[in-house]
Amino acid sequence: MGAATLTVGITLWYVFNVGYNVYNKILSKALDYPMMISLTSLGVGSLYFLPLWVLGLRKPPKLSSEDLKACTVLAMLHTVGHVAAVVAMSAGAVSFTHIIKALEPMFSVVFGALINGKMDPISVNVWLVPIIAGVGWAAIGSKIVAGENVLADINPVAFAGAMTSNLAFSLRGILSKKFKAETTAQNLTSSNLYSVMTLLSFFLFLPFALVLEGGKLASEWPPVENLASIPASIMGIPTFAATPTHYLYELTFWTGLYYYMYNEMAYLVLGEVSATAQAVANTVKRVVILLATVAFLGETMDVNKGLGAAVAISATMVYSIAKSKAAKK
Repeated sequence: MGAATLTVGITLWYVFNVGYNVYNKILSKALDYPMMISLTSLGVGSLYFLPLWVLGLRKPPKLSSEDLKACTVLAMLHTVGHVAAVVAMSAGAVSFTHIIKALEPMFSVVFGALINGKMDPISVNVWLVPIIAGVGWAAIGSKIVAGENVLADINPVAFAGAMTSNLAFSLRGILSKKFKAETTAQNLTSSNLYSVMTLLSFFLFLPFALVLEGGKLASEWPPVENLASIPASIMGIPTFAATPTHYLYELTFWTGLYYYMYNEMAYLVLGEVSATAQAVANTVKRVVILLATVAFLGETMDVNKGLGAAVAISATMVYSIAKSKAAKK
């Protein structure tokens, strides 16, 4: 992948990521159906990769029964991580969720030690301290400075959802890497592995979503009471819907497409760069998302929240770089 192509790929990754976070939050604020939003976000992705497989534009993977079992485990973790993140962003600010998700390396260290029996040296893991401190200050720093109740503004649902997402995605990442190293499946590229996980996740979560929210959604259909005001555009992208119901469909489609495409681009781009470049790219991504929540969602970012986020995100980058260097020794 050339430098120009890589630059375009990273830019698209950021754009799709911002698009998902903004559209998902707009949809979540209008609808109290986090399970159904999670489900449709998974389902829409199949409209992209299934035609590629059917038309032969991308070779579909050939999986053995053992491969399928392993992918099912990964899909279960992917489902938990995705649903928990959607619940977190529905319950609280998107920026708060992403600040908490900066703690993911902490879970990776624990699971890495348990599964692989390996622990990074102290020179690497010491960077977990400023990550934890930065996240903590971003969450409660303003309350500490003001001498107020530090737990007053912490949404427990958003916090629990973000932490559960961290746990599931860190475990998925470790097991995915292990599976990719051991499998002999044909055409199982990183992109195809993500496609398989997405497809399995949709069908695994379908019965749960229907049981939890299907009846409520059917009785209230169409749930458009909070979608009467249709903006001319979102993030500068024209809105084509003429009715609240069509607006609901449009939000659902774009949320799901952005979700799949930002993950697709992440798999394509990050596989082409060094571990250090991955760390920098991921760090910039979180900064871009935090700025986007202020610009497009009107979320606040005071000095203490910004300082804590900056420390946590920067320390995450340094931790990732230190980890990659330690692995080469």
